[in-house]
Amino acid sequence: MQNIKWDTPTRLLHLGLVSSVTVQLMVSLVMEAPGARAHSALEVFSYQVHRYAGLAALAVVLAHWVWSLTTRGRATVRNLFPSTSHERARVLSEARGMLEKQIPDSETPGGVTGLVHGLGLLAVTAVALTGALLFVWWPEVGKPDALTHTLGDVHSALSNLVWAYWIVHGGIAVIHHYLGHDTLRNMFWR
Repeated sequence: MQNIKWDTPTRLLHLGLVSSVTVQLMVSLVMEAPGARAHSALEVFSYQVHRYAGLAALAVVLAHWVWSLTTRGRATVRNLFPSTSHERARVLSEARGMLEKQIPDSETPGGVTGLVHGLGLLAVTAVALTGALLFVWWPEVGKPDALTHTLGDVHSALSNLVWAYWIVHGGIAVIHHYLGHDTLRNMFWR
């Protein structure tokens, strides 16, 4: 397996995504949106942390998209979303290999690994964008209107995808580490 290290902007953006998404998910466990019932100080504080940390997460997500669209390195959009028949064939070949317990090479850009990262970036983007809209539209007092309430439901549903991604992606990274791959070290440390 190759020993490829990621470029500094990609490493920092990935660290920013991991940190901001982790904070958002953990805070969401104790926060409570404003409503009719009384809230504890922890719920109110957690909600405010979630709101403002969400804006920071959106900034990181948007910066990641800009970097992925403009870089010529390994973190290009092309490596996140297979657009040619050759790239799609590689994804299918790696997926078939996974059914036979073969782990794709996570150090080579693209393939299943790239697509998984691309899908995760899409999920986090959707949650961050719906969260930003809720930041603007959700009333500080009183009940939200029907559209805002529906947007909140969409935000919550998409958040479940991010939870699943966070658990599975983190778990697979740990498995790679224990199988002797340098993926974590190459992503976070030089």
